[in-house]
Parts: sequence; structure tokens; C-alpha cells
Amino acid sequence: MKPRLSIILSACALVILVIVQFYNISVTFKVKLEQFNDRYGSLVKQALFDYQSARSPNGSDSTFYLFDRYAEEMVYRLQDAFGAEEPDTLKAQVLETFSRILQKQKKPDVYLKEYLEKAGANPDFHSGYSISELALLDFDRVLPVYRDTTGELPREFHGALHADSYAIEGNFFRIRYDYLIDFTHRTAIIYRDMVVTLVLAVVTILIVLLIFSLTVRNMMIQKRLSDLKTDFINNMTHELKTPLSTIAVASYTLSDENLQKDPGRVRQISAMINKQNRHLTQLIDRILEVSIWEKDQVRLKKKEVHIYEFMEEKIKLFNLENTGKELSIEAEYHLDKDYIRLDEVHMTTVLNNLWSNAVKYCEGTPQIRIDVSLNTSLVIRIRDNGTGIRKEDQKHVFDKFYRAGKGDFRTVKGLGLGLYYVKQIVTAHGGEIELQSTPGKGSTFIINIPLNNEHPAG
Repeated sequence: MKPRLSIILSACALVILVIVQFYNISVTFKVKLEQFNDRYGSLVKQALFDYQSARSPNGSDSTFYLFDRYAEEMVYRLQDAFGAEEPDTLKAQVLETFSRILQKQKKPDVYLKEYLEKAGANPDFHSGYSISELALLDFDRVLPVYRDTTGELPREFHGALHADSYAIEGNFFRIRYDYLIDFTHRTAIIYRDMVVTLVLAVVTILIVLLIFSLTVRNMMIQKRLSDLKTDFINNMTHELKTPLSTIAVASYTLSDENLQKDPGRVRQISAMINKQNRHLTQLIDRILEVSIWEKDQVRLKKKEVHIYEFMEEKIKLFNLENTGKELSIEAEYHLDKDYIRLDEVHMTTVLNNLWSNAVKYCEGTPQIRIDVSLNTSLVIRIRDNGTGIRKEDQKHVFDKFYRAGKGDFRTVKGLGLGLYYVKQIVTAHGGEIELQSTPGKGSTFIINIPLNNEHPAG
């Protein structure tokens, strides 16, 4: 299965899982809400029953009297409303007045809260009355004022618990109304009961999301490693082709009888074969060293090194190796101390790799500037005037087999191992290496090795 298809299918599966979890949470919430309403509804109804049983039968006479007195006045106004005033306006006024009188009626809230507390339930709620039907009576006539046909609760009591219903009829009115209770922390109580379900759902989603992220990350890493491997094989093929072709041509030439009569020419071709053979051996050795480094079999052999003498000697040797090339290499020293423990052989490899890259990746005359300081740590800055390294390549230049500008193996030879070794050796010394580069303006490599640089690899 192709990686892209695998990622798409995995993402779809993750989305489906999230949807399923949210659906399960929604269903569980509805079930818990029903359980909450059943429990609290039962407690409220029992509390109201006890309250009304102990209440004086004349407890609401004042409200009844106000209703009847106001209804008597409005009956006659409604009968004459077809003239100066609109009936709908008067009906709205009647409904508003009845509602205001009703809300002022004493509620059983205090008794109900005490009852809930004793029952171990949450007593935090607010309550109110809602009129469902209202009519005015005129002897044998009924003047309808309001009738709720929607069954919806008022906005301020959306989701409230229906505690009880009441119906009262007087001389001039008939009213039906409901007592509603809205528990303030109802949602919090339900979610508290759902905490195990919520935690399991969230943990499941996070685990799957983490696995998905790691899978995608690993697939991207594997793809990049596969690309690096392909580039390395192509590069290695090119690197091996030149010496092998040279050896083959030289060997064939040596078989020429006329050439064998010229000892000088034979020695020249033989030297060429030896040179190419050494080059092949070096290529193979570097590949083998990769395996050695990965198995952590290399142990640095550190000793006290006079840093000024060490650097000057390596610069002199590098200049000798590049005799005949236009090259400028200058060093500046800021030394508070003279000695540091280093592995001379491996640090020589580090410096040669960095200087060689500065020469290879320069379109003009290579100019290398070296700044060495030794105080609490050894800091070596190597600045060149090369082609520079693109920002997207900088984070990978120390990776094994990675080469900036991949695919262009004819311009500059290499296996993509040089900077990998540099990083490994500096790290083995307990230090760090940093790259600063701007395309077209060169690069600066900064090596920082603390004096207290004992490391397991040492």
C-alpha cells in the first residue's frame, strides 16, 4: 500500500473514531440527563407533596383575591375592546399582569432546598411559574386570553424540570400554570457522573492520535532515508566507477608488449593503479567506519594537546596537500590556556573535512578564516566564502549520506559522510557543532568543546 493512501485511510479512521466517541458521549449524556431528571424529579415531587400537606389551605388566598379582582375589571374592558382598544393588546396586558402577580406568590423554595440537602442532592436551583392557559369568565361566557400550544418552556427555563402543575378557577378567571425548577449545576453534575467515560474517550483519542502522528512521522523519516539511500547508491556507483575504469584501462595497457619494453611508462601506469587502489580502499574503509560508529565501537584516545601547535601543524599539512591550488587560509588565536584533551587523529579528520568542503564548494578562490579561542571551552570558528547552504538543507547536513543539492554528483564528488563524521567526532568529545550559512555568501562552522569534556566515548 502506498504511503499516501495509508495516511489518508488512517486519517479517515481517526476522524471516524472521533465521531464515534462524540456520539457515545452524547448518548451517555442523554441517559445521564434522564437519570438526573428521574432522581431529582422524584425528590422534588415528594418534597412538594410534603410541603402542600403541611401548608395552610388558605395560603394562596391573597393571590386568588388579586386574580379575581383584576379579572372582573378586565372582563368589561374586553367586552368593549372592539371599539377604541385592540383585544390582542388587552390580552397581552392581562397575561403580563397575571404573570407578575403569580411570580410574587410565595414559593416553596426554602423548604425544597432543605429537603434536597437532607436527601444528599444538590440544592442550588432557581424556580418560577409559567402560565400555560388563561381565560376570563363572564357568567356563561369564556373569554380566552392565552393558551400555550407549543409545549416549549420559557427561554429563562430552557431545560428546566417540571415540578408541578396547578389549576385555579375563580368567579372571573380560570388559570393553569406550572412550577418549574432549573438546577444551576445540572450539567456539571451529569459530567461528573460521566468522568470515567469522558476520560476513557479522551485518552483513547489522544493515544490513537499519538500513534497516528508517530506513524506518519516514521513514514516520512523512512521515505527520507529511502531517498538518501538511493542517492547514496547512485553517488557510490559514480565514485567507484572512476577508479575501477582507470584500473581496467591501465591493466589492459600493461598487457601491451610494446609498452612493457618501456620501464618508465610501466612504473607510471603501476603508480596510477596503486593510487586508484588506495582510493578504492579509502571508500570502502569509510563505509565500514559507518557501521563501527553505529555500534559505538570507537573509543577516542585523548591526550593533552597544545592547541596552537596542533592547529598550525594541521594548517601547514593542508596547504601542502593542496599545493598548486589557489587557496588562502588564515588563523587567529585568542588563547587563555594552551592545552586541552583531544583525540588528535579524529580532530584532524574534523578539520580536514571542513577545510576540504570549503575548497570543494567554492566557485572562486577559496578563502578560509579560522578563529580559535580557548578559555572555559575550545571554540573553533571556520568561515569560508563558498556557495553556502540553503536553509532547508542546513538541518540535514550532519545526517548520514545526506548531500545538499542531491543528485548533482558530477560537480563535487563525495559520499555524504564527511559532515556526519564531523558531528559524531565532536559529539564524542562532549562538544557541539553549529552551522551558520547564507547561500552565495559562504558558511561558518562553530565547534565548541568544553574543557571538562570527558565523555563515554573517551
